Amino acid sequence: MLQVKDLKKTYRSGEKVVEAVKGISFSANPGEVFAMLGPNGAGKSTTIKSILGLVIPDSGEIKVNDIDVLKNRKKALRLMAAVLEGNRNVHWRLSVRENMIYFGGMRGLGGKRLKRRMEEVAELLGISDRMDQLAGKLSRGYQQRLAIAIALLPDTPVVLLDEPTLGLDIESSMEIRKVIRELANEEKLVLLSTHDMKLVEQTADRVMIINHGRVITLSGINEIMEMFKRRAYRIVFENGISNELKEKLSTFGKFSEDGGKVTLNVELKSADRIYDLFDMLKGEKPTISSIENEDIDFEEIFMKIVRGDKS
Repeated sequence: MLQVKDLKKTYRSGEKVVEAVKGISFSANPGEVFAMLGPNGAGKSTTIKSILGLVIPDSGEIKVNDIDVLKNRKKALRLMAAVLEGNRNVHWRLSVRENMIYFGGMRGLGGKRLKRRMEEVAELLGISDRMDQLAGKLSRGYQQRLAIAIALLPDTPVVLLDEPTLGLDIESSMEIRKVIRELANEEKLVLLSTHDMKLVEQTADRVMIINHGRVITLSGINEIMEMFKRRAYRIVFENGISNELKEKLSTFGKFSEDGGKVTLNVELKSADRIYDLFDMLKGEKPTISSIENEDIDFEEIFMKIVRGDKS
């Protein structure tokens, strides 16, 4: 559904040159939540705006359902809808209903078709009982739901969501997660750009992490989680260990003590290092009460990858 090949973009301001995107390539499919992550300045916004035709790249190719975005932007845009930078596609002085009529009309919707579609997306986003409220009087969570509802009105096969849970409370964020998964279940491609790691962990099928304009990693969310989980262990020593062994093992992780028990939280940069660890333990043979995988959340994983600790 979406193909991006060798995308490059350089910005110039006077004598200053910034390479925002340095050859990014990826493809994404219908029925998939594809998350794009990266620190500020990584190139996410430039990539998204290039896909939407809002930024003209220096080189590269972008196709939506085999339609070249750079050569036939108007036709390609009929297949896409977007929420950019939170909830900025909302007019505060219009009601929820008026916003939907206005933006639906801009996408060529009207009459019974628009009315039916408004009812569908209002039900999906849980805003049916707020149709006549002014958008500016809604809570931040409901403003965000309205912004997403507006994007969903044209029923496009590709939906780009930039920070859809920005500033939301826990309950509203959970509702947005459900909506995103429902969109994927309808065979839509959801391209997600966010700093909300829980959102990514609970909704994304694949994750692309970019930094300094390049792709660092692109893999399934489960594969990324497993890759790091296999290398994070918690070893509990029942009767403590000698200072000499503790000093040797400190190269593998950090120690903590509780009631006579000593725990080593191990982080292995290479899977082969586990054998070095066991060799050290075999030499002294301390009493080990448990060895288990340590829980690791996606925010930790993201930071490790950005720092280059994914080998």
